[in-house]
Amino acid sequence: MTTVQPPQLQMTAHALLLDSSGRVLLVRAASGVWALPSTVLTFQVSPYRQVVVLARDVLGIEVAEHDLLLAHVCAHRSATARAGLGLVISVGHWDGEPVPSPASAGGQPGRRWCAPGDPPRPVAAWDAAVLPALLVNRAYAEIGWHPRQVATPTGASR
Repeated sequence: MTTVQPPQLQMTAHALLLDSSGRVLLVRAASGVWALPSTVLTFQVSPYRQVVVLARDVLGIEVAEHDLLLAHVCAHRSATARAGLGLVISVGHWDGEPVPSPASAGGQPGRRWCAPGDPPRPVAAWDAAVLPALLVNRAYAEIGWHPRQVATPTGASR
């Protein structure tokens, strides 16, 4: 009998910063793709507190927990059995300007303000799926889930 291994679950928090003209801040990863600033969550510290630390240590801005609001949740799963929940946390107010990061390979900028509907290319797959949901204020999205099994309220599959 073959045992099906449950997917590895990872939780992440993604900081959503919108400037006064409605542009969103994206960062360029070492792989060259653009994405919302994010951090892998640990259960020792609240997600909001971890976004405060991300904002200070990575973006160089100060935010307060009371200025954060959960804007979107995305359940995602890949073909490699990695699954996760991504929390997009909107930063309503911050002090300072996101510090420029060193240019990545090829002299490309490491941070960029852009229209949410027109992100720079290439954009990370997760962010490409979530940014349109943010434009229409959809609170939940799923990426890569297979509709073949539907869980009943008791947890059994139908």
